[in-house]
Amino acid sequence: MNLKSVKSNHSKLFFNFYRSNELKAFRIRFISKLITSMNTEELNTKIELTEAAIDLYIEGRFSIPNLTNETGITASEIYTLFANKNSILKFYYPSLVIRYRAMIGEIDDFNSYSISEKLSNFAFTLFDMMAERREFVQDTFEKYEWMCTSKSEFQQEIRSLLKKFFTTDGNIATSAGFFIGDWFYASLKTQFLFLIKFWLEDDSDGRERTFALTDKITEFIEELVYSKIVDKGFDLAKYSLSAFGFNKKVEDFNDWVSSWFEDEPDAEVETEDEEENETNNTSD
Repeated sequence: MNLKSVKSNHSKLFFNFYRSNELKAFRIRFISKLITSMNTEELNTKIELTEAAIDLYIEGRFSIPNLTNETGITASEIYTLFANKNSILKFYYPSLVIRYRAMIGEIDDFNSYSISEKLSNFAFTLFDMMAERREFVQDTFEKYEWMCTSKSEFQQEIRSLLKKFFTTDGNIATSAGFFIGDWFYASLKTQFLFLIKFWLEDDSDGRERTFALTDKITEFIEELVYSKIVDKGFDLAKYSLSAFGFNKKVEDFNDWVSSWFEDEPDAEVETEDEEENETNNTSD
């Protein structure tokens, strides 16, 4: 079987829509649904500026005066939306996730997809969207995202989206709570950055190796979080305790397991005592 066929039909459908002439109208219709501090007009303006800036960047003419001429948006308006010139280009990456959120928001049964289908669909759609700006991505991804020492807006958007996938999936095993947390989502985010870098460097026919690797990673993750083996082990332990008349032990066992998934209370800080001590020390 040709590995090109592993690309999901859903990602192709999303990308065909993304490339259509209805995109601008689609942006206006959906962005208001997104939880964001920006209003619809601001977000659309940022996307418009970023797209125009990328065109100028590829042509070697990117500057604020040229961007103003291309878009009709004044320099003062541009700097109201962006901190500096580079941030205009950098916004391209988080805008991909914003657009993807909109795409899946139009799919009624998206929540019925398995976790591997959601993860692979996200990856394949990102590849397709980036293919439209491949020259720009090849030139900027490493310095803007891959080598970024702090959490960029793009990385935060990826992490937030992945967290939503897992927290809204009813098939996740209870025992997966052992490892699904901040470290887990940070690791997944890194995996997606790695896949993008792998895709950029993949010279196989149709980038078959990227699609195959994506499938293997997402399928492994699904096996990891959907596995009920540990859950069944807990059920067996509880039943065994009950069968031998240790009902109180079962209650304690349930409380013990439940405690693993509870957030630890924040430690109380006695600021008044500390301030009083500092005052006394100063007076001494």
